Amino acid sequence: MCSDAEESGSRILSVISVTTLASFLTGLNARLAVVGLPIIASALNADVDMMLWIIQGYMFGSTIIQLIIGRLSDLYGRVRLFNLGFLIFICAAVLAGFAPNPYVLIVARMIQGVGGALLMTLSVTILTDNVPSNSLGTWLGVNQVAWRVGAVAGLSLSGVIIDAMGWRWIYLIYVPIGFIFYLWGMHTLKEAYKPEEKPRIDMGGFTLFTAFLISILLSLTMFTSGTTYIQMASILLVLSLMFLAIFVLWEIRIQQPALDLRLFKIWQFTGGITAQLLYSIGFGSFSTLLVLYLEIVRGFSATSSGLLIVPFEASYLVFGVLGGRLSDKYGYVPVTVIGLISSATAFLGLSTINPSSDVNMIIFYEVMFGFGTGLFLSPNTSSIMTSVPAGKRGVASSLRSVSANIGMLLSLNVAILSMVQYIPYDVASALISSNGVEDLSGYTLADLSNAIAKSFMIQALAMLAAIPFSLSRAIKRGRKVKNE
Repeated sequence: MCSDAEESGSRILSVISVTTLASFLTGLNARLAVVGLPIIASALNADVDMMLWIIQGYMFGSTIIQLIIGRLSDLYGRVRLFNLGFLIFICAAVLAGFAPNPYVLIVARMIQGVGGALLMTLSVTILTDNVPSNSLGTWLGVNQVAWRVGAVAGLSLSGVIIDAMGWRWIYLIYVPIGFIFYLWGMHTLKEAYKPEEKPRIDMGGFTLFTAFLISILLSLTMFTSGTTYIQMASILLVLSLMFLAIFVLWEIRIQQPALDLRLFKIWQFTGGITAQLLYSIGFGSFSTLLVLYLEIVRGFSATSSGLLIVPFEASYLVFGVLGGRLSDKYGYVPVTVIGLISSATAFLGLSTINPSSDVNMIIFYEVMFGFGTGLFLSPNTSSIMTSVPAGKRGVASSLRSVSANIGMLLSLNVAILSMVQYIPYDVASALISSNGVEDLSGYTLADLSNAIAKSFMIQALAMLAAIPFSLSRAIKRGRKVKNE
């Protein structure tokens, strides 16, 4: 017979295997369609705005569901919703693969974002529930490295899949892969957390948060298009702030909120969430900016550009696990601060690029950024998750993902706003969508390179702004929140 220790070890390995596969699947999804996006737009006759929403649709769907995921998982169980995430992801992949027009594809991507959010958010929660705290940082690092492995596979295989089977298989390929992972999850995962009784879902808070996110995203989209929609953009921005204020007041007053704002009394949690948000603002547009530089300024093919981003992903594969181990040994504060400094330095280096920059130097900055990302992400995630009581981890994980997703959504808008200070919006939007590349309306490649470089500078400033919040957690302590 197996001892209790052996049985516990086997259970932990099963949990790690399933959550790692889920991270791989979502990482594959994040990169697989990058090379094929212009082909998809051409096949479905999608314009620039539709292209942008095909890109953002997944993140939008993922973000709006985050707060309710935390409450649902705390009430009904993490494992049940995690496995449901596989099914939603698979069904949305079928819809996307057979989409007859860009509108259906955008809706499919939003639905797929819901499934992806369930997988990514709850994989962290399930790991935290089952893995000992002294090794949690290491396994969270492995979990995030699995995402990067999927991303590398996506960058490497997308061109092959499109050439061999057509663009629709970029989405349909998730069906067999996702179904296998779903069966494995159903077979191996057992609920380690007992749900609360008399569950109540905060639909009011969910609705207000959704209204806030929709209005602010539409506002930012309109702001980036110049003065044409400036009045409507301003109105939507004011509305978004109103929705946010009402949301906060609503959450404070009700008994079972979607977001327990008392968690912000814990500075380890608050500092980690804020650092995560600022980091994501810096990170979110990295690939887009670098691909624009490589393809447009330097003339590399889409496939070659994808492969030239692999050094960053490969660097993170190496240093992602190292970051978790170092945080387990030395604590999360020094490791995360070093990671942020390294990331900011890499972006400052990229802010100096020009049409004749040495590609090897760009690769060096990518590796440096991968090093910084590895040292920041998993230790910061571990510090956020271990700062709250077990009964609040679902909410904490959701809020961590929300901060990351909002940062990613803001990042592209910030990058575009920066670029249009140096080149017109219509040129910038055409370049983002990989259309109209041959017509720069009289602007030179040096102008475009300068616009991209200035955007990298903005991302570097976001990384630097995250350092005080991460460092302050070594000094400041908040009040404890009871596990109610």
